[in-house]
Amino acid sequence: MNRPTQNLCADHELVAAGLQVLRNIADEVQAGADLPVADTALVVRFLRDFVVGVHLCKEAEAMWPAVAMRGAENCARLVGELLRLQDEVTTLTHSLVLFWEPIGTLSDEERAGFVETVEAVTQRLERMRAIEEEELFPACNAAVPADDQLDWVRRFAEIEHERGSRRQWADRLRPLIRRRGV
Repeated sequence: MNRPTQNLCADHELVAAGLQVLRNIADEVQAGADLPVADTALVVRFLRDFVVGVHLCKEAEAMWPAVAMRGAENCARLVGELLRLQDEVTTLTHSLVLFWEPIGTLSDEERAGFVETVEAVTQRLERMRAIEEEELFPACNAAVPADDQLDWVRRFAEIEHERGSRRQWADRLRPLIRRRGV
């Protein structure tokens, strides 16, 4: 069986590539380059539409509640931390939207704000990935019966069909990933 955690790990690979693009843009902006508006808009849309709208939704609807209920007590605490981080990632992603179409060149304060926001969202998503892959995915595979996970695969496909699939986003990001040196 293709486990739902494998699906989520595949999402993580794409998320990591998108975050690296965003970090590279932030490094350029910090070094004094103009904000590449189109590239920034695409990667921020990816964060908003795929990472928050699809990937985190898949985890929060299916895996996190099941692991919190069936896993060890530590799993429930980690799910609580993930929910907090998810709220922060959502807020930070909305903050990045403000940089999509600047009226002019970013001021020094705006540059610093953009770079700090990119770093904050990246740190939180990387922390989430570590918690999931090191703690919760193994707990899920061990504690949640495969029969209970069968519906997750179908639900994951529905979410991607409704909101945009990993494959569609990978195709959209591929030129940006190549151009930005990831």
